[in-house]
Amino acid sequence: MTAVKPSNTNPIDQLQALWDHLAGVPASATHDALNHLLQTLCEHVNAQNAYWLGAIRVSDHSPADPLNGWRPRVLHYLHQDPERMKQMAKLAKEADRAPDPAIIEQARRAGTFRAALNRDLVPDGWMASDFNHKVYVQWGITDTMFVTTPVNEHCEAYIGLQRKGEPNDLFTHEELNQAATLLRGLGWFQRRVFLSFGLMISETPLSVMERKVMSLLLTDKSEKQIADELNHSPTTTHSYVREIYRKLGINSRASLAAIWLGH
Repeated sequence: MTAVKPSNTNPIDQLQALWDHLAGVPASATHDALNHLLQTLCEHVNAQNAYWLGAIRVSDHSPADPLNGWRPRVLHYLHQDPERMKQMAKLAKEADRAPDPAIIEQARRAGTFRAALNRDLVPDGWMASDFNHKVYVQWGITDTMFVTTPVNEHCEAYIGLQRKGEPNDLFTHEELNQAATLLRGLGWFQRRVFLSFGLMISETPLSVMERKVMSLLLTDKSEKQIADELNHSPTTTHSYVREIYRKLGINSRASLAAIWLGH
């Protein structure tokens, strides 16, 4: 998809163009729509990469948990780097034991739509921390901003925008406000993205292939046509369908459609 590029037109017109585009994308193309949104945000605030993170609040957390039960479940980058994804998965496990101050602060603010620059969330001296070096510095990232949308009391969608450049090449608060304005009215779309990953209903996200199958289930294709498109046998495709239904707690395509319609 081609992103909505910034121009000299009225910012309200740009905002409306993005929202209209997303509203017109069918549920089966949610993944492409998410990439479109991330690319558009990057172009508006001069970021070089962006990601979507789906966090859920688990029910069996300790009362002493500094994150109050909030845990990341899905991390999707606009521009994927396999090595970085491996490192982020490792750091996510370490965060359960000793979460970064920025993550703790985000969990403390859970439940409200919010936007923040990373440097405004961390204490003095954080820039010299091992966490900053592993997550940002060694990858050439000079600054990060976050815009977080509560989807419900147990689910929140984080969008992170990252800039690469000179050490003093930082996001401004004006750019942060621009990103927040673009995202402020997209709670409905964040809900759709959560569903596309199999979250919000299940604490276990769908696999990549399960997501592909589910996106096709949201079209008018038969299971046989889905199998042909994915180069699977009908039996294999039906096994994926059964597993999707099991994770989502449903038993039919009609029930799947009802979930996407908000019922």
